[in-house]
Amino acid sequence: MILQDAAWTTRAGAALAALVRGGDAIALVGDLGAGKTTLVAGLVAALGGGAASSPTFSLVNEYPGGRLVVWHVDLYRLERAAEVVELGLDDVIGDRRGICIVEWADRFAVMPPDHLRLELAHAGVRRTLAATGTGPRGGALAAELLRSLA
Repeated sequence: MILQDAAWTTRAGAALAALVRGGDAIALVGDLGAGKTTLVAGLVAALGGGAASSPTFSLVNEYPGGRLVVWHVDLYRLERAAEVVELGLDDVIGDRRGICIVEWADRFAVMPPDHLRLELAHAGVRRTLAATGTGPRGGALAAELLRSLA
């Protein structure tokens, strides 16, 4: 799917917010500037969790206060798999109080077997979004998201 601009990317995040439920895990994959954090900002705002920012330096941002807690993780700066353990992902992935979104999820094997994978890419001034699921819930989320954005 083509995302015309940042506003479309934000709307895609808001559409996803309407579909997620506690315990969902979402992998975000894409180059720098592809729109990963913009999508998360739309999702967090639509859930009522306030303004989201990139967790590149903090590694994990938590957004409580909305319909669901959002744990927003960024693996970009990590160099070794041993560093991932220190983030405490085992404590938040699958936690029914919220959802876990992992940017740069393709860098390390951190995602559970059943998750939604969103790939964002540059397409000139536009962005593209591809959604796939790796299990029953991830597959259902991917299909629902693509339907809602069509």
